[in-house]
Amino acid sequence: MNLPMPSHPTNPETLPELIIMDSVGVCSVRSDTRLLAASAHDGAAAPGRALDLGAGAGYVGLYLAQRGWQVDAVDISPRALQLTRANAQRNHLALAVYASNLFDQTPGDFDVIACNPPMRPGETELSRLVTSTLRRSPRLSQWLMNLAGARLEGNRSAFLAHIVAQARRQLRPDGRLLLAINAGEVAELARLPGVHLQRALPIPGMGAQQVAEFRFEALP
Repeated sequence: MNLPMPSHPTNPETLPELIIMDSVGVCSVRSDTRLLAASAHDGAAAPGRALDLGAGAGYVGLYLAQRGWQVDAVDISPRALQLTRANAQRNHLALAVYASNLFDQTPGDFDVIACNPPMRPGETELSRLVTSTLRRSPRLSQWLMNLAGARLEGNRSAFLAHIVAQARRQLRPDGRLLLAINAGEVAELARLPGVHLQRALPIPGMGAQQVAEFRFEALP
């Protein structure tokens, strides 16, 4: 499902602002999404093949495609996939958009994988509606995250470790995994065998949330 590399200017000053429409039931674009996208791009020597895992409205994948990356954008939610395709058309950008429960249907390997995990593993359409509604009120969502961020997210340790293990198998040598998670989760993942934390960037206005970049030792 490889697409030809899109031809776009790579000078940020010449790139048009992405036009991103959102929808109830799909998380809107906020500072975590923007920092995740920028970090996925600026940590690379050159554009390669990228996976936008849990694409939502498609911002991360579109940001990378606009800068010359070949992008697969996947989500389990039909509403999110429809919105990602519509936003790709609005911005005249080429993405491979398809349904996948995490890595279940993602073919090949990647230079970068970027993911903003759901607040709780096993989200439903109802919980996505609640989460997307909260994100439309930055003050309320920031207050909730500052007050009870860890409790809202639940215990995602096993879920995040699964993402790390799967990403490690589908990343090329020197490939990178970027996750928007909280500081405690960053430290926990950094202790896993063969996992190296390259950097952790605080997300403006989102309490202890960070964008963390991981690299991996080669699998035996």
